[in-house]
Amino acid sequence: MNNLLKKIRNGFNKILIPFLVKQQMYNLLCLLLILNLNKIKKIMPKNRTKFKAIVLTKSAGIEDLIESQKKFNNNILYLNCPRTFFKHIFSTIFENKMHVLNDYKYSSKIKEIENLKIKYRNFLISLLKILKKKYSFDIFIGFNFNYLSERELHVACHELKIPFLLLFKESIHTKIQEKYFLYTYKKVNEKFNGYKVAVYSNYAKKLLHNSNIINKKNIKVVGCSRLALSYEYKKIIPKNQILYYAIQSNRGLPNTLVKSYKNFFFSDLEQHKKFDPRHDWKSLHNKTLKVLKNFANKNPKISIIIKSKIGEKTDTGKYKNLPKNIKVYRRGTGHKFLKDSKVVIAWNTTAVLEGIAANRFILLPYFTKKNEFFNSMELKLGLKKKNYGYTENDFYKKLSLFVEKKYKKNEVNNNLQSLKYYLGNKDNNAGLRLNRFLNNNVIYKQNN
Repeated sequence: MNNLLKKIRNGFNKILIPFLVKQQMYNLLCLLLILNLNKIKKIMPKNRTKFKAIVLTKSAGIEDLIESQKKFNNNILYLNCPRTFFKHIFSTIFENKMHVLNDYKYSSKIKEIENLKIKYRNFLISLLKILKKKYSFDIFIGFNFNYLSERELHVACHELKIPFLLLFKESIHTKIQEKYFLYTYKKVNEKFNGYKVAVYSNYAKKLLHNSNIINKKNIKVVGCSRLALSYEYKKIIPKNQILYYAIQSNRGLPNTLVKSYKNFFFSDLEQHKKFDPRHDWKSLHNKTLKVLKNFANKNPKISIIIKSKIGEKTDTGKYKNLPKNIKVYRRGTGHKFLKDSKVVIAWNTTAVLEGIAANRFILLPYFTKKNEFFNSMELKLGLKKKNYGYTENDFYKKLSLFVEKKYKKNEVNNNLQSLKYYLGNKDNNAGLRLNRFLNNNVIYKQNN
């Protein structure tokens, strides 16, 4: 669907969904939902359709699904459903009470809020019953357990014995993130009420189980399917291009949880007694950008791509008056730029792991102010000293060396152990494992 049609559709949804919800016009709302479903054409079934899966699309997660199913899908018709559809229903029912909750904080002791959750859940149950009759779908697929408007959808699906499968992608954590995650979800005791979960790694499985979010018998380790694209790039000699995945302010930090639950919530957490939740990576990004501008001015023939994260709030003024050989991209995924890039610059992101899998030259900006928590605030990648720029000057010199270095596709540039730990796809068979997970769970089985 092109952007114009998406805008028209979204405009209609924004007006019609609240009206239909308020009037409890379930049949018309069901029809509108069906009209919002689009076949994911990249992964059409090879044989006759046997099952229909409604996919609440999210970037990265949908790429895992596509990478697996473009090769292995035999009989499942995948249908893209805009997540905003359920967001509109949620916001209509909760009206001006939405601010009390967020993705990271769903628990509440306010009776009115709890009653609204039940009202929303019952509304979804009524809607799904009609949808099941009119459209005969089989499963829902989502990508995170804590998306606000999808929490009660998990419960509604469970009540109706519709498998809600979670392809969990949010598990690339630093040590300090892990500590805060475990502390938070053990304390609030929130559960995933869907059917089964596929995760990237043994670490992710232990994290979800130890935090009491889901029973480990309902978790399957499959690995990160989309990493297969990066492995394919190993065979391709890249251009003399630099790719910088712009550093996100809070990447690898527990700041979002602290903002949601406030400082007093973490008073018993040992790490929080010394951690400053105001700490972020803005300065590191600005310094990295400064070095790249300088490098671009002195090397006008070298192309530099900057890919910022969707939804990341950035100071757009920093990207003004850039040298002509620096291009900034804000929309879409950054993986497409990896193919032609020789050097990958990133910090605490899945993108650096994708660069490792693609066998690209990795360079990490390491010239931030260190404190006693620093080691727990970075991903453990097992890279060599040549992959770290310890000062801005050292970073510039190493960047120059990587740009000048001849790329040999048969020479292994990086330790791959981090791929196994974080992404569980060192063997490049994650797509096959994900396919088995989907086929084994497309039908709801009692006592699971």
